[in-house]
This record gives sequence, structure tokens and C-alpha cells, in this order.
Amino acid sequence: MEISRERRERWERLTKNDPFNLWLRPQVTAVDGTLDLDALHAVAGRYGIDRREQYAHLNPGQVRMNLGNMLRKAVPPEEYGAGLPGQPPLVIAAPSGATEPPGDEPPLARASIRELLTLHAEVMEELRRREVVRTSNSPVGDYAELLFSTTFGWALESSSAAGHDATDRDGVRYQIKSRRLTRHNGSRQLSFLRRLPEKKFDYLAAVLFDGRYRVQRAIILPHEGLEARCRYSEHANGWLFRLEDSSWDMTGARDVTEEIRAAAEAI
Repeated sequence: MEISRERRERWERLTKNDPFNLWLRPQVTAVDGTLDLDALHAVAGRYGIDRREQYAHLNPGQVRMNLGNMLRKAVPPEEYGAGLPGQPPLVIAAPSGATEPPGDEPPLARASIRELLTLHAEVMEELRRREVVRTSNSPVGDYAELLFSTTFGWALESSSAAGHDATDRDGVRYQIKSRRLTRHNGSRQLSFLRRLPEKKFDYLAAVLFDGRYRVQRAIILPHEGLEARCRYSEHANGWLFRLEDSSWDMTGARDVTEEIRAAAEAI
């Protein structure tokens, strides 16, 4: 694999002088400034990584890249954060008001769902800034289903083949959709509604989140009137619906923003 000039420039701009590399570089650099492969393998060995034979056919730069990526996952952050000017150890703070957990329970286990989603949003934003990822894909769909089912006591379907996502105690069927609005993409277009004319659901339940998964607006809309506001995509064989503010003026629309926000705060 040849490393392109653009990729190397991006690495030098974003990663070359981060805390991990500032920690690793002195340990694997020979007196003449070149990479000391024996020293690199020795560092890797201290963390249970032995790839000397497996990587024997690679050039030094490729060995450094592969072992560096493995070490970045294996080395505790406090080892390369401590002692560097301006670089405190990387830690995940406990939720506000939390006390020290018993035993070895990890900090993430103490976090609320909302705190975990906020952390996810911040991690995805940083990965995007570093050009590691190009999108901000997220668990937004599952989160929306959790919020609606928790709020209204709906039973979630185990299979998408049913054509709806949840039913209430009276057997009323709901299709649940959501959209996360970020500074990179503020589109309110929901994912495809399948087989819309066949009326596989009775109501559309939808929620808009901001970039940190905070509830912006939520609504329940009757099936009647949806098709007239949708655009059919022959290529995808589905209907597209944009959850604009005017949707709240549709006949039968029910604003459930406050209820969904309350559920997000509680879980």
C-alpha cells in the first residue's frame, strides 16, 4: 500500500504531534533520526503485540503505521497524557453528582443514555474533523423508537417486515421516523416510507434531534394526508417526506415535543 501525499499531509496536520505520537516517537527513533524497528517491536511487545514475523514483508513506514494504530488502542491514555505540558490524561468524566462506583465498573456504565449520546456526537464530530469519517451516522433511529415506546407504552415490533415499528394497547400501528440535524446537514427529510398506499401503519411518529441528540420537535401524524405531501422515488421504491414546520399544521397533527423531551430526560 502506497501512502499518498494528501494522506501524509493530513496525518502530519492532525496526528503527528498528538499526545500519543509525542509519547511513542522518542522510544522508536534511532540516534540518526530514522525509525528503529527493533525498538518499535519492543514497545509493541510490552503491550502484548507481536507482529514481527507477520509484518516482515512490509516497509518500515507501513510497519510503523500498523503497529502505531494497534498501540493507540492498547496503551492506556494516561500513559501518554501524563507529564506532557498542556496534555492532561484523557479521561471520561463521571456524570454530574455521581459517586465513585464499587469495584472496576467503567465510567461509561454510570452515564445516562443522554450523556452517552452526547459523547457519541462529540466523538463523531472530532472524527469528521480529522477526516477519518465522512458522515455522522448515528443510533438516532433506535433512540427515537425507544423514546416513543417509553413515552406512550407502545410495543416495538421485532421485525421490520410488518410495515410498522410499534403498536399501542388498542392495536393502532405506528411508523417511527427521526432525523438528526447537524451543522453539516440540516435536511429534515426522513428515511423512506415503504408501501405507503397500502397503509401498513395508522400514524407516523417523528422526532427531530439537534446535533447532540437533544429533542427539538416531535409529532404524531395520521396516515391520511401523508401521501399528498410525499415524493415518490421510483429508484428506491419508496416515499420521501420532509418534516417541515408546516407539518404541525396538518389535519390531525399532534405535537408531542414536551412528552418526548421528558422521556429523554428520564431515561
